[in-house]
Amino acid sequence: MGTHALELIIADDHPVFRAGILSIVRSALGDARLREAGTATVLRRELDTAPADLLILDIFFPGLEPESDIRRFRLAHPLMAILVVSMLTERGAVERLMRAGANGFVSKRSPPDSMLKGIREVMQGGRPVYLPPSGPGRPISTADDPVHALPPRQSDVLKLICLGLSNKEIAKELDLSVSTVRAHVSALFQKLGVTNRTAAATFGLNHGALHSPRETDQR
Repeated sequence: MGTHALELIIADDHPVFRAGILSIVRSALGDARLREAGTATVLRRELDTAPADLLILDIFFPGLEPESDIRRFRLAHPLMAILVVSMLTERGAVERLMRAGANGFVSKRSPPDSMLKGIREVMQGGRPVYLPPSGPGRPISTADDPVHALPPRQSDVLKLICLGLSNKEIAKELDLSVSTVRAHVSALFQKLGVTNRTAAATFGLNHGALHSPRETDQR
């Protein structure tokens, strides 16, 4: 890195996690100048103020639209490495984030050394993806898995929420009125036991909403 100190932005709404990441970054890359963001508004302000060499981004934090914001960050800062760090484990969703412009992905559920490896690899031009190791598990019943127990239309709406679409965009995609979409979203929140879109997306992604066994053209 020469005499240039790494400019790092950690975007996560948990201060303890941000402190832990800084320690890992210094182990991987030496000295670093840390800037922190706990909301999407602060993150956008930080990026507008000055570029960064590395953005470590948790996609599920206040105000962020994951795919669209990553795409926007990539266009505005083509030389900045973007490493997504999240509880997300759905491979299809991770691949979409990579296509949107992320350089790498590390699941918070992956082995402890994955973060260190991921940071080193993205700063060397790699495109690492670290997901937790899969293992055998018990069959999941619909009582344990409310995502796959949803009616087809609500399942479709949840998938599009997971992809970051607004109610207006979902209405256009599914040829529904915005008020009908709002009703589906309200029903989803109740069935999933969540109170906002970010929580619904997190729940859906972690329960395979983007790989539902239903086909979206079956109504």
